Amino acid sequence: MSNKQPITKHIEFKYEITPSINPKIKTNHLTYIGADVGSPNPNLSLIKKAADDDMESRPLSIVLGWMGSTQKLLIKYINLWTSRGFNTFSYRADYFETLSIFGLRSKAYEMLKQISTYLKERPNCDTIIFHIFSNGGGFLYWALIEFILANDEYKYIHPMIKGAVMDSLPTFTNTQLLTGFWTLAKPMGGSLATYAALPLTAPIWFPFFILYRKYLTHPKNQFVHTILYSTDDKLIPGSEVEAFLIRLKQNVRNDLIHVQKWEKSEHVCHLKLHTKDYLNNLNIFLKSIKAEEIRKALPQAKL
Repeated sequence: MSNKQPITKHIEFKYEITPSINPKIKTNHLTYIGADVGSPNPNLSLIKKAADDDMESRPLSIVLGWMGSTQKLLIKYINLWTSRGFNTFSYRADYFETLSIFGLRSKAYEMLKQISTYLKERPNCDTIIFHIFSNGGGFLYWALIEFILANDEYKYIHPMIKGAVMDSLPTFTNTQLLTGFWTLAKPMGGSLATYAALPLTAPIWFPFFILYRKYLTHPKNQFVHTILYSTDDKLIPGSEVEAFLIRLKQNVRNDLIHVQKWEKSEHVCHLKLHTKDYLNNLNIFLKSIKAEEIRKALPQAKL
C-alpha cells in the first residue's frame, strides 16, 4: 500500500567552502549538500568517531541519479541522508552523457579526484555510502569502484566504503543490453533515426558492459548491499536484477546482501509507492553497517 512521505524542512549546517565543494571549480561535478542542523551523528565507524558537533566529519553519502533525473526528483533522496546526519555528494547524468561512455568515465575520474580531495580536507571522515539509481547511477558507481581499485593513489578510499543502496538496477544480460537501447529511444526523442542508431552503438558498449558486471559484483566489495527492485519494472525487468544477485552472492558474503522485491512498483518509483518499506530498508541498511563494523573489530574476524 502506498504511504505518503512526511514533509520535512531541511536546514543544512553552515560550512566553509573548501576546494572540493566549491561549485565554481569546473571539475567539481559532484554537488555538495551538508547534513541538516540538529541531525544525529550516525557514527558508523568504530575506528574513528567524530564529535557530534563536528559536522564536517559526518559520513558521506554519494547519491548517483538515473539518466534524465532532475534535482527536483533527486532532492527527496538526498534529504533522506541529510536528515540522518550525512553530508552528501550527488550527480545526475543525462541520456547523451551516459551513452557517451568515454566521456562519462573521464568525468567519473574527475569525481574521484574531488572525493579524494574532500576526504583529505576532512581527515576525520572515514565512512562513505552510495545510493545509486538505475544504470545511469550504476555506470558511474562502476567506474568509481574500478578506478579506486586500479590506482594506488585512491586505494585508501575503498575500505571507507561501508555500503551501497541499489535502486532499480542493473541491466545484467547481453540480451537485455540490446533491448535496453530500444527502450531508451523513446525518452531520447523517439524518432526513427534514434531507434535505428542506438542499437548500432552496442559493439562499442559490450567491452564496457563486461566491466560493468565485473565491478558491480567485485569480490573486494565486502560491504553491505541493499537491492531494491520490482518484478514489473518495464525498463529493467526483475529477472535482470535476479541474474545480478546470483553473481553478487557468488562473490560477496550473503549476510551482507539485503533484498527487497516488490510485485508492483515502477522504475525508480519505489520510495513514492512503498514509502514505509523503503525507509525501513534504509534503517536496516544502516544497522547492518554498524553490525559489520562491530564484527570486523572482533579479534577472530576475517575481512
